[in-house]
Amino acid sequence: MAFVNMFNDRVEQFNLREENERLAELFSDEKLQEEAQWQAYSVKEISRLFSISEEEALKLMNCGLFKTYRVGNEYRASKKSVEENKKIVKAVLTYQDKKTISVPDVMRILGLGKTSTYRLINQCRFKTYLVLGKMRVDVDSFEDWYAGQFHYEKVNGERPGKKYGKTLSPLIVAKVLGIPRSTANDLMNDGIVEFIWVDGKRRIKRESFGKWYASQSKYTKVKEIEEVEGYVD
Repeated sequence: MAFVNMFNDRVEQFNLREENERLAELFSDEKLQEEAQWQAYSVKEISRLFSISEEEALKLMNCGLFKTYRVGNEYRASKKSVEENKKIVKAVLTYQDKKTISVPDVMRILGLGKTSTYRLINQCRFKTYLVLGKMRVDVDSFEDWYAGQFHYEKVNGERPGKKYGKTLSPLIVAKVLGIPRSTANDLMNDGIVEFIWVDGKRRIKRESFGKWYASQSKYTKVKEIEEVEGYVD
């Protein structure tokens, strides 16, 4: 089966070369080249047609979706080919705009530098795609990842770890009670409060903390939990 697929690919590539050579020969003289300009889009025209940059338009032409041929000193895309694939291109661009964000967007949202952002992306914590030669991050996948971790926080103050919203970090408990973090850790070590593990770190169950706090008189809150967390939601 692999041999058949390889053979079919080679036949397709051969036919494509033949077609390009035929078109190049067809439009070799000056008059036919002038006519060809009316039958094909330039990079600038594709850029305007799809409201994208010329760089993106060039990558779109080079991706093999359109039939292209050389006219003078530039490559142009067959108008018929472009029209036949216009819905596909618009669907991809719509998905790009509404369902994905760029790497610079991730940097801005998390307040990270370029190196840290690419390091995070390379950990494959969320889905990424190549759209017109540029890496894009799937929004739903990114938000799902953000809701399941506490290490990174958005600069707008949105709460991370919403999947574990009914838990508290030992540091938060320490600030709420005005005690050292080590003392908050002892509450877990001594089995006084229940906890779970998230990304290799312990988090105290909020309900368990509330029950314990109500049952004792040694510690008094110096701040409310929401005040210490400081999230906008």
